[in-house]
Amino acid sequence: MVVTALIMAGGLGERFWPRSRRHLPKQFLSFTGSGKSMLQLTVERILPLVAIDHIFIATGMEYQNLILEQVPEIPLENILCEPVGKNTAPCIGLGAVHIEKRFGEALMLVLASDHMIHYE
Repeated sequence: MVVTALIMAGGLGERFWPRSRRHLPKQFLSFTGSGKSMLQLTVERILPLVAIDHIFIATGMEYQNLILEQVPEIPLENILCEPVGKNTAPCIGLGAVHIEKRFGEALMLVLASDHMIHYE
């Protein structure tokens, strides 16, 4: 069975204000001193389990270029731009539809892009 991952990377940049802003929410910021954003660390964390072309990132249209800058190896068609941000369930549904269309029956891991995980 194909293993895929959906990383949820939407949000309004309000929770870590003033550092996190609408134009640069927390998932695109570095909090670890590594210089890598939380999104980049999430992608690195799952690469041993999921091939890069099987990783999908759901986000708002305004963040597509940030994702391409931070994760240039992700295929453009794997960046799923939500037409409207409506929280977790619709985001997962959008990812499931795209993954099923591309791979048929597949295992889909769902991850948040803004979780700090110290011990992998």
